[in-house]
Amino acid sequence: MKKTKPVLRFMPQFKALVEPPGYPKTANEVIRHLKKALDKAERPPGLVMQKDFGLLIGAPRSTIHDWYHGNLTAPIMHFLCAMERLSEHQRAELLSKLCRDCPRLDHPRLMHDPAAVNLLKGLLAKRAGLTFVTGSDDAIRTFLITALGNSAGQAVPSSSISGMDVHRPDSFVPVPGVVYFRNPNEPSDVARLILELWGTIEKSPTDVILLNAVWTGVPELRGRIIGLATKHHMIVADQLDVARHLSSTVAPPTTIIKGTAEPNRRVRVDVEAFGFKR
Repeated sequence: MKKTKPVLRFMPQFKALVEPPGYPKTANEVIRHLKKALDKAERPPGLVMQKDFGLLIGAPRSTIHDWYHGNLTAPIMHFLCAMERLSEHQRAELLSKLCRDCPRLDHPRLMHDPAAVNLLKGLLAKRAGLTFVTGSDDAIRTFLITALGNSAGQAVPSSSISGMDVHRPDSFVPVPGVVYFRNPNEPSDVARLILELWGTIEKSPTDVILLNAVWTGVPELRGRIIGLATKHHMIVADQLDVARHLSSTVAPPTTIIKGTAEPNRRVRVDVEAFGFKR
């Protein structure tokens, strides 16, 4: 008969003893610390409600409620006990691999130009109007429109966002409230999905609507996008000649954001009002 090594387990009556790994915080304490950190990142402290927490991470309200009250959280403690056995460098390296990049206006790719960042923050306060995010690089356009969306809560705490983006957010943290596609290859599939979702987007009560690659994906929606800009702030990212598209159209107040790649992955941002440079 094969012998097995004895496993040391403390008996329940020895309550004064600590069983390994002996993590010093309860799981719901960990969740509350995470929630406070998200408060600072997303909105002014105290304004991220439990329901907002769930929306940010894609968790149902019931899960967030259980997390706050100590249920379903043991795996979180087990994960932290594994993480703390790594060196500080190993932890940082692992988290860097596991976490996607979160585009925001205070991102290092933008903060080299504080004046441009301040202009972009000011744009987020617009109650209505049309903002185009342009540039020849699709990745830069997607970075900029995502940075605007992920920064809206800090710039205008009461703002709400919806929209659609044809990109799959594998490499970046998406904007809560925006619907993302799985990168369909055929333009006809993209157009079909856009049209299927358009009715929901058009009826959205949100303050800001983000549209990435919708303007050229379904040209027949352009007039309706412009129409929505009379009551929402429409932020539209696409590769287009704005002057050519708007020259024959009665458009609402329009701003153009042009992103250009610079060395060291920096992004140069030029902001213009339609027809003249700011």
